[in-house]
Amino acid sequence: MDIISLEKSHSLTQSVWTSEQIRIGERLAAANAGITLFELMTRAGQAVFEQARRTWPDAHCWWIFTGGGNNAGDGYIVARLAQEAGIQVQLIQVGDGQRLTGDAATARDYYQAQGGVIEQLNSAQGTPDLIIDALLGTGLTGPLTGEMAAHIRHINQSAVPVLAIDVPSGLCADTGQILTEAVIASQTLCVIGLKLGLLTGRGPDVVGTVQLADLDVQPLLNKELQQMPVASLMHWHELRSALPARRRGAHKGEAGRLLIAGGNQGMSGAIRLAGEGALRSATGLVRLVSHNSHAHWLNMMRPELMTASFPDFSDWAWADTLILGPGLGRDDWAHALFSAALESGKPMVIDADALWWLAKRRASLSEPQPWVLTPHPGEAATLLHCTVAEIEANRLAAVQAIQQQYGAVVVLKGAGSLIADEHNVRLCHYGNRGMASGGMGDLLSGIIGAFMAQGLAPFHAASLAVCLHSLAGDMAAAQGMRGMLASDLLSPLRSLINQDDDYDNTHPKFDSGR
Repeated sequence: MDIISLEKSHSLTQSVWTSEQIRIGERLAAANAGITLFELMTRAGQAVFEQARRTWPDAHCWWIFTGGGNNAGDGYIVARLAQEAGIQVQLIQVGDGQRLTGDAATARDYYQAQGGVIEQLNSAQGTPDLIIDALLGTGLTGPLTGEMAAHIRHINQSAVPVLAIDVPSGLCADTGQILTEAVIASQTLCVIGLKLGLLTGRGPDVVGTVQLADLDVQPLLNKELQQMPVASLMHWHELRSALPARRRGAHKGEAGRLLIAGGNQGMSGAIRLAGEGALRSATGLVRLVSHNSHAHWLNMMRPELMTASFPDFSDWAWADTLILGPGLGRDDWAHALFSAALESGKPMVIDADALWWLAKRRASLSEPQPWVLTPHPGEAATLLHCTVAEIEANRLAAVQAIQQQYGAVVVLKGAGSLIADEHNVRLCHYGNRGMASGGMGDLLSGIIGAFMAQGLAPFHAASLAVCLHSLAGDMAAAQGMRGMLASDLLSPLRSLINQDDDYDNTHPKFDSGR
């Protein structure tokens, strides 16, 4: 069976599913393959055992924490295989292991038949070299309390590597939400198919490095389910072929005319970053329309940018695409600029305070618009008139709700950014925590607008830009994540769009740092 890293483009790492889709699909796939679900469980346990030996070959004392569902069955199989290999095993059962049923009970019986002992945490001896998390997996049903929460806290305080089976216990497999406690894994071995919650929301905080074990049935999943995955994972190697091309004799006007409107008093940096991001993404002409208090000097250190001031500016027809919002503000001047830009009827990237003005209209749009909206969770909450907690509780539902209400392509920013149009959702697994700094969103809006100005449709422009922006952040992080600035991404951004080889196979992905 294949163990596949997400850091490399692979057909098995393109589809992202809900846990219910996987549960239904694995039953159908197993039946189609002529094997039992216990055989699938055995394959999962074997894959976890082999991955643990491969990653931590010097670990000779394993503690395996098991709960009350099928994830526990996987843990019992791992324990039996480890014991057979001469590894010192302590299997710590949360709750009454005799209450397990079905395949999990069978796995427990095989383990005990070979002399395996079931322990409680207070009777475990020594110190482990490795912990295997087989407590809950996809079996989370609500907030954790009592014994389960206490065991998860013990795991997190152990200061040894942790391998989570399928999903770190306490993390919602479908949303990436953590209700109370969650295991903080060094590595997560996801089985059969990728679950959405591993890759967005709080998932990236706790999964460590994600690997996928297909158990030799994943290729049957699409066929048996006869339904689409909830999202598709983006890989730069595949997307970069969509970069806009220029004919040899092209002139600057053919490479797109982009107008960026914003930059209120005291917020000139936002529009400047968006403009530089657009230039480094190969837009032919970029003009900044901003407050007259600074419009005349915005391009002093970047003469390739053109400038204009509002309300004097009225040449909206000049642009192929508009970006509206970086540094816009919420005063009367901002409202006038917002209204004028919206009346232009141009394809548009709407970001930052322009999203606040859009939300104030409190009206659904009757027809789809050639727009890309780029909210972070706070702005998404404003667009949907709800709380940030409600957005983060289900990011997939949030991005789809915004798309349906506003009729635009939507980029819901954050860890595991989601890009949605009317029919598809894409997920970006690149990026790092160093990108949590001011100006990153302004830079992203510039890149999206650049690709739209060069002729890409909004969904493709947004997908390509989010992927490129995140990878540039990973390259910039080679100099350290702390203190990383949005402008640090400009040089790697240019390098990436000129790169001919396969990034995913030649450049290591920076993990979460665990």
